[in-house]
Formats: sequence, structure tokens, C-alpha cells
Amino acid sequence: MAGMTTSAPMSHHEAAAAIVAAVRTGLPGLTERVVTRIRAEIPFYATHDVVAPDDLRDSVSANVGYILDSLTGTATANLSAPHATGRTRAAQGVPLAEMLTAYRLGVAELWTELVTAARSLPGVHAEDVIDLAGAVFAVQNTYSDAALDAYRDEAREILRARERERAALVEVILTGTTAKGALWEVANALRLPLDGVFLVIAAETELGHDPIPHAESALAVIDVRSVWRLDAEVSLGVLSLPDRSRNGAVLGVLDRHATGRIGASPVFAELHQAGWGLQLARLALGSPAGGSKVTQFRDSPIDLLVAAAPHAALQAARAVLGALLRLPGEELELLLGTFEAWVRASGSATVAGAELYCHPNTVRYRLRRIESATGRTLANPGEVAELVTAVRAWRELPHP
Repeated sequence: MAGMTTSAPMSHHEAAAAIVAAVRTGLPGLTERVVTRIRAEIPFYATHDVVAPDDLRDSVSANVGYILDSLTGTATANLSAPHATGRTRAAQGVPLAEMLTAYRLGVAELWTELVTAARSLPGVHAEDVIDLAGAVFAVQNTYSDAALDAYRDEAREILRARERERAALVEVILTGTTAKGALWEVANALRLPLDGVFLVIAAETELGHDPIPHAESALAVIDVRSVWRLDAEVSLGVLSLPDRSRNGAVLGVLDRHATGRIGASPVFAELHQAGWGLQLARLALGSPAGGSKVTQFRDSPIDLLVAAAPHAALQAARAVLGALLRLPGEELELLLGTFEAWVRASGSATVAGAELYCHPNTVRYRLRRIESATGRTLANPGEVAELVTAVRAWRELPHP
């Protein structure tokens, strides 16, 4: 190698020891050059907001020292320095790519220093430097792997801690018992407004698996922010919508991504109502399923009144519907569906028949069957109101 002497040769081990010893004499200057290069070439390290200069300097010095100790083979490999660097950078939020780039720059600067030292020493030959290069690359791999493993371990622990904290904050919102000042702090931490347009979602799970994979990112595409808490039996979410018109799009996204059934609350306007929304979402989840995987509790005065006293509402429904409930499931569904279509049609058998694709006389026949089974007449507005409430309760609330 150009510049190297041809005096009495040394063994590879002796040459490595001599080169390392020469580099050690200039270790403080080498450390400063590495720090300067990292700050100049990696923008994330350019400011002092995350990694302070003294922190970076201490890390570089410790890691360069570790590599030099390992090159001669006289010291037992000690990975405490790269382990500490990896965990510290993960905790500081330094991107993994930037940390690995800093490692690469540090080793490159160290290699330049090793070659410079080798050129100045008598008895060191090109073969010695080649042998030393293999050792440097091997140590670099060990060093980088150790730092990478520590970084990932710390990142996983941070993520788990954040998930636990996030779940606890979501729980605070869903219990609905927090003072307004504390609720503001929780909402701020979750980046949710106190007033706006909200939904609460309850999705059934299987063995604790997420029943709506990618829900958060899929909802974000339509400008809906969501926070979630996953339990063994149900996944609960609080959604913040830009406006009420986005409700249908939200239900569509959930239906496409869900692996099981989902209950949704009606839209509400204040975050402190989330506890109330959760009750209705659970009721919707437990109600008889339709064609969609998503069931939203209907936002009407009757439905909300039914939800306010579900047990009493079901008892009243059984009393009003009477013999109807002894019919086979499909037949009962046909009659109740016909009645609801007739109500939506403002009592017109013709309009209801058009919706149901049947003759108006068929609608009238089914309505007479309801009158006969319940002992109530549809000519009496009060008895119609009883039937409407009973049918809503039976259709909306979970029951055996």
C-alpha cells in the first residue's frame, strides 16, 4: 500500500493493535469530526431539539470506543453502547433510517482514520489493512444489528405503552363521567373536538382480534378521525365526522372492512354524550341483523325513548304484539315489515304495496292479521302509536 514502510513485518494481530493504538491518541478529534459530519449530513440531527450535542458526542465516543476495543480481539464484545444508543434514539423519536445513517457515517469516518494511521506506521502492510477491513465490517454489522434490535425493542415497548394510554383515554370518554375540564384534556390528547359531529361504534370481536382491520386509516381517507379501544369481546370507537352528511360514507367504510357485526349510535353533537352513544351502539349491535354488517340505532324520538328504558320497552312490546310473537320468524318479519312500510307510507296501502312489490290488497290482508293477533285496530291513532312503539322496541332492542 502506498506510503507504508517495508521494515520488519508484524503479525496481523500486532498490526491491528498498533493501528488502533494510534487512532486512540486522536480519539477526541475523531469524535468531533464524526459529530460534525452527522449534524451536517443528516437534517434530523442538525437541530438541538431532539438529540443534544453532548448526548450525540457521548454516544459517538462510546460507540467508537466499542469498535476499537473489538478490532484487536483482546476485549470481550460489549454491546452496551449500541444497545443504549438504539433505545435512547427510539425514545427520542429519531427515525430508524436516520439512526442507521449516523452509524454508517461514523464507521466511514473511523475507517478513514484507521487507514491514515496505518499509512504512518512502519511494518504495516497492505495485507494487514485488508485483514483489518474485514474485522471492521464484521464489527459494524454486529454493532448495527445490536443498535437496531434495541431500537425495535424500545419502539415496541413505547407503542404498547401508548396503546394502553390511548385505550385508557378512550375509556374515559366512553364512561361519560369525566368533569368538563378533564374531558377537554383527554379530547386534546386524542385530538378530538368537544363539539362537532360524533358517532360511537361497537364491533363484536373474536378472541380479541381486531374486527375492523385498517378502520382508522380507511376512515381518515374520508376525513373522519377515529380512536379505538379493543377488548376481548368488543372493539369500541369514537368517530369525529366533518359533518352529518358523512354518516352514510362512514357506515359504508365500516361495512366493507368489518369481519363481524357492528352497532353504531345515532349522530350526536357533544363529546360528553359518548357514554349515551355507547349504550345505543351496544343496543344496535345486539339488535336483529339486517342485510348489512352495520346496524345504526335510528335517530328518532320513539327510538330514543325506547332506548332510555329498554327492559320496560321490551315488556310493553311483548304485551302489545301478543300472539304475533308466536309466529315463525320469517312470517313475523313479513308482517312487521309490512306494518312499518304502511307507517312510512302514511297509512296508504297503495304506496306501501309499491315499496314491497305486492298488491295493495295483500298489504291490507297482512294488516288485518296484525289487528287480529294484537287485538288493536289501525283506525285508532292511539293503538297505532302503541303498535309503532312496540314494533320499534322489538326490532331495535336485543331480545331472546
